[in-house]
Amino acid sequence: MWRVRLSSKGQVVIPSEVREALGLRRGSELIVRLEGGRIVLEPAAAEPPPELFVSLGGGELERILREAKGSSDKVARLLRDLGVEG
Repeated sequence: MWRVRLSSKGQVVIPSEVREALGLRRGSELIVRLEGGRIVLEPAAAEPPPELFVSLGGGELERILREAKGSSDKVARLLRDLGVEG
């Protein structure tokens, strides 16, 4: 448990251990809600970082999906659950 102080502007500093554990960085959005007499802060659902994605062109995505659909029942089920049909 950590103890923090409220600034004159109503700001608090989230301890670095907490920020690191939750993956919070400058600009991270938090949801603030009241639970009885408590203030609850939680990370807002964030978009995955753009570096996780690649750009495909020239029919590459279609080729990869065709190969994945034919590779196993688990992959086919996953693709179906994700809404990839065809």
